[in-house]
Parts: sequence; C-alpha cells; structure tokens
Amino acid sequence: MIKHKFILRFAPVFLGCIFCVQAYAQNTTEFLFVETASDNLRKIMQTNAKAVFVEINSACDQDKPGLNLLPANVTADASKRIHTLWATSHFYCTETDITARVLQLPNGCYQVRNVPVYFEQDSIEENRHQDIAIEFDATGKVSDLYIAIKGCVIYVANDDEVSDMAHRQMIVNFLENFRTAYNRKDLKFLKAVYSEDLLIIAGKVLIQQKQGDTNVLEGTQKIQYHIQNKKQYIDKLERIFKNNVYLNVKFDKIAVVRHEEHPNVYGVTLKQEWYASGGYQDVGWMFLMIDFDDEINPLIWVRTWQPLKNPITGEDIDYSTEEIFTLGDFPFAPFADE
Repeated sequence: MIKHKFILRFAPVFLGCIFCVQAYAQNTTEFLFVETASDNLRKIMQTNAKAVFVEINSACDQDKPGLNLLPANVTADASKRIHTLWATSHFYCTETDITARVLQLPNGCYQVRNVPVYFEQDSIEENRHQDIAIEFDATGKVSDLYIAIKGCVIYVANDDEVSDMAHRQMIVNFLENFRTAYNRKDLKFLKAVYSEDLLIIAGKVLIQQKQGDTNVLEGTQKIQYHIQNKKQYIDKLERIFKNNVYLNVKFDKIAVVRHEEHPNVYGVTLKQEWYASGGYQDVGWMFLMIDFDDEINPLIWVRTWQPLKNPITGEDIDYSTEEIFTLGDFPFAPFADE
C-alpha cells in the first residue's frame, strides 16, 4: 500500500516532466504576416515558414545531424543554404508567435525580418542571439534564410525616396547574404561575389621597439599593409573554414556611399567582428567596393581590412578620418583606363 501511495504521490510530478519535455520537442512557431502581399500569398508564406521552423526546432531538440526540409515548403537552393548554416551551428527559434510585416523586394521576391533565433555552438553568449530574415519567392516558398544586420546608414545623392529605399534594400540584402556566407562557410558563394580582379588589402599591427627597449608594450605602434589577389585570399579562407567547426562574423556601424560617376557602384564601410570556434577573435574596419550593375549577381572589386585592436595591449587603435579606406581611394577597375 505504501508503494502505491508513493507512486500516486509522485506520478503527477513525473507526468508533468514528461509533458514539459514533449511540449518543448513539439514547440512550433506560429507566423502572422501582414501587409504588402495578397491574403492568399501571405497564408502560403505563413504555412511554409512554420513548416521550416517546426523542422528546425525539432531537429535542434533531438540533436539531429541534418534537416528534412520538404520541396513543398522550400526551394532547392534555400534548402542547401539552410542545411549549410545548420551544419555550422544548430539553431532554433526562441518565440512561439511572430507577427511580421512582409517587404516586397526589387527582384519580385518577398521578405520578413526580425525572426529571433538562438545559435547553440557560439562560445560567446551575447553572440548566440541573432535575428533571421526569411525570403520567399513569388509563389510563397522559402527561397532563402540569412542572418539579419542592423544599423545600416546609406547616403545616396540626388535620388527620390522610392529609389533611395530600393537601393537601400538591395544593398542590405546583399550584405546580409555576404555576412551569412561566412557563417555558413559557403566558399562557392564567396567565390562568385568576389571579382576575378579582386584587390585585397589587409592591415597588421606591428610594434616597433626602440633600441635597447625591453618592454614591448612601450614600442611604437604601426600598421603594415599587404596586398593579396583573389586566389590567395580564397585559398586562405578555405583553410580557415576547414580548421573551424563554427564561425560567427558580425557587421556593425555600416555606412554606404554611392560612386559619383558610376551610379551602380557603392563603397561600404563597416565594423566587422570575427569569432572562430578555435578561439580566434578579431575586430576591424572593412571596406568593400561593390558593383551592382547586375543586381542579381553583384561583384566586389576591392576589400580592405584595418585592425581595430592592438593584439598585444588589447587597446583600441584610433584612426583618423583620412586613414580609413573609402571609395575615393580606389578607381573603379572596369573603367580605370578610360
């Protein structure tokens, strides 16, 4: 009788624990999309977004090695990209109900933003929380999924408001895909967006000691720059991807300036933070010269990197405005000889 009382006494607690585990495993994210797209298309998009995150949340909870995304919900290209991002770090949606406004993109696709997710593999807690942007094709299928960025300031001269917003959205979408390509270690994407005539300039901090000075911290700080071509950079990047299970590249403080003579060319200056699973961290100013003449297949002609931290002292490096690379420092390669 005592045994029966013991079982009856603790059964509700035991069953409650089972229920909690099942509830977590079966957690679904419900989406409600508003505005822009038609009612019927929004419903299709909601269904497909829910199906994708049901699989993502379930796979994360059960620690599955891969995702089973169905062609009815996701395009083939999107399925590959989501799988690749998942392979670097399992992630899941942290909300059960999400209401988001649908944005119509210049290429005829649609996008919803600010979907909160949690990346399990990042070693830094504050970096684990990210916002995802979901892209849909004209039929409502999920056509891409990438990590969203915030704080993009764009300066576009002599444009009306509509054109300005279209340019802004085009550039932000590219930067988000570009950033996420590093996170998912997508060498194929990066090879495609970097021009064959790519110019890479990377800075390195040197500490110059005075003769007889034994304290390296008191040496004079200097930035030494070296130049690479596309092959050298891609080869180095391939080694980094192989040696690190997880990468997290973050963009912040983004400013965009349009070329005065070539309206489809933009200079992008941003703060980039780099975190690798092997323990390597770095932060610096990155400049990109991007050609959007082909909006679907933009090309990066110039990439520069200027470190923001002294690797020995850990102190910030103070650059003057003239020392930061900008659009005016480089001719646009295809027209340089004109």
